[in-house]
Amino acid sequence: MGVGTGAPGALMRTLTEQVSGRLDVETMTLLGFKKNILNEINVYISELDNIEDDIAKNALEYIHSNEIILTCGRSLTVEKFLLKAAGKRKFHVIVTECAPTYEGHEQAKALASSPNIEVVVIPDSAVFAIMSRVNKVILGTRAVMANGGLIAVSGTHMVAAAAHHHSTQVVVCAGPYKHSPWFPFNDDRFNALVSPDAVLPYREGDLVNNVDVISPRYDYVPPELVDIFVDSMGGHLPSYLYRLLQENYGDAKDLAWNIYDS
Repeated sequence: MGVGTGAPGALMRTLTEQVSGRLDVETMTLLGFKKNILNEINVYISELDNIEDDIAKNALEYIHSNEIILTCGRSLTVEKFLLKAAGKRKFHVIVTECAPTYEGHEQAKALASSPNIEVVVIPDSAVFAIMSRVNKVILGTRAVMANGGLIAVSGTHMVAAAAHHHSTQVVVCAGPYKHSPWFPFNDDRFNALVSPDAVLPYREGDLVNNVDVISPRYDYVPPELVDIFVDSMGGHLPSYLYRLLQENYGDAKDLAWNIYDS
C-alpha cells in the first residue's frame, strides 16, 4: 500500500467508516477504537520509513546509460534515486554547490561512492551555461503545494528556470507526505529567513550598515517549471496532483486549521 492511501484524510475516513459501522456501544469499545488507531499509525510509520526506497524503485524508468543528470543541493530521496539507477547503469551527475550552505558538496560525496556515477560539482552561477548539455534535471523538494509548485532549497528556482529555457525535463522526487493542500498565495508564509552572515560576513562592518541582506532558506518554484513528479506509486503529471490531494486530504475545506489565519 502506498503512503498516498495512508495520509491524514484517509486515516480519518477509515476510522469514520469503522465508527459508522459499529454504532452499537456494546461492540464499539474505547479500547477497540484505540487499537484501530494504533494499527493504522504503525502502518503509516512503516511506509514512511521505506518511502525513499520505494521511490528509488522507479529510477530505471527515468535514468538511462550515459545521460548527464543535474541536481541541486542535498536530498536523501534524490540520492537514493540516483544510486538505485547506478546499480545497473553508468551516467554523469552534475551537482550545484547550493551556496551559501554548500550542501551540494555533501550530495556529491555521497554519490561518488558509486563507481558507476561520475560526479562534478559546479558553482550555482554556472547552471545556465551548462544546462544545454544536461539531459535531465532531478530535484528534491521540501513540499509540493496544491497547485503543483514547489517549496525547495534556495537555488532550485534558478535551476528549474534554466532547464525550462533549454527544454530540459525536470523530474521531482517527492513522497505523498510532502503534498500540501494549500496554495502559495503568500510566499513568505512558506519560507524562512536565515542569517545573512554566510552571504555578507558581519566583519564587513561598513558595508553591512548600509545594505539590507535577505537570505531565504527556500525558493518557490511555479508548477509550469516542473514536468513530472515521481513518488512511491510512479510518475504523475502536475495536472494530476488534484487527484492525489483528494485521496490524501479529502475536502481541504474540512480541515480544522488554516495556515493563513493570523
